[in-house]
Amino acid sequence: MAPRFLLILLSFLVFLLSCKEKKTEQNPHFSYHPLGYYYQLLAFETENTTLIPGKIAWLSATFTTQSDSIFWDTFNNMNDKFYVRTDTATIYNLITHYVSRLAGLDSACILIKPRDFFTQQFKSDTIPFFSKSDSCVKIFLKVKQLYSEDEFLKVQQDLELNEMRQIYKFYTNEAEAGAAMDPMGFYWLEKNGPETGPAIKAGNTISIDYEGYFLNGRFLESSGNDFELKYGTPDQLLKGLNYVISQLKLGQNAKIILPSRLAFGENGSSNGIVPPYSPLLYKIKLTDIKE
Repeated sequence: MAPRFLLILLSFLVFLLSCKEKKTEQNPHFSYHPLGYYYQLLAFETENTTLIPGKIAWLSATFTTQSDSIFWDTFNNMNDKFYVRTDTATIYNLITHYVSRLAGLDSACILIKPRDFFTQQFKSDTIPFFSKSDSCVKIFLKVKQLYSEDEFLKVQQDLELNEMRQIYKFYTNEAEAGAAMDPMGFYWLEKNGPETGPAIKAGNTISIDYEGYFLNGRFLESSGNDFELKYGTPDQLLKGLNYVISQLKLGQNAKIILPSRLAFGENGSSNGIVPPYSPLLYKIKLTDIKE
């Protein structure tokens, strides 16, 4: 047991020495948590020192490499809509675990091994090139506000209203937007091409071309030419795209808006590219149907 304990202790010390910065008045050493991360409380409010479990924390967060190069932040990547539920029993995400130990207006920095970080935060088994040589990722956090369940419900309602305002800007008025809303929940902007042709059935192999954009025009993704899939197979496409495709004839193309509930929902995409409550615009063309 002694050699094994010494090996574990040595591994901890190596990680700490490689991740922490020089001990100066501005950068005191980090504390270690047995779950595998290091942390440092940077600032706290004396009147907000008691955390109430079950609150929802609104966070400002910045992710940097070991050399302090920023590669993600909540303002630019999440439209300042980064929320986590406080629960000190949470161990599947180390950021959430540490946030659950903070109080309103606290600021902190935590250090996490790159593989753990990208697996937990972005659901990726691959470490990006900019962190491959790093021994840790730095996360700078500030708890902007803590909400109760009822308070956060009001926040969600406001976010949903703001989403609808974004969609309505594509139409002359709300009545026109209502008329453009398909019974499946998405919004038609354009639909062109032949009105007759074979209907798509579950199990058909179909080819489509599509491009996705944020409503401000920023590019999100594309399928490439003649992307092929078996229609009806779960999780190949966003729910809203499946709804649209089911109503297209061979050769038709369409431009539509997907509200977030038919796209990436209230949490945004798992890779951090699409913020919560983000409506998206898609251009789609059905190019082939095979039995």
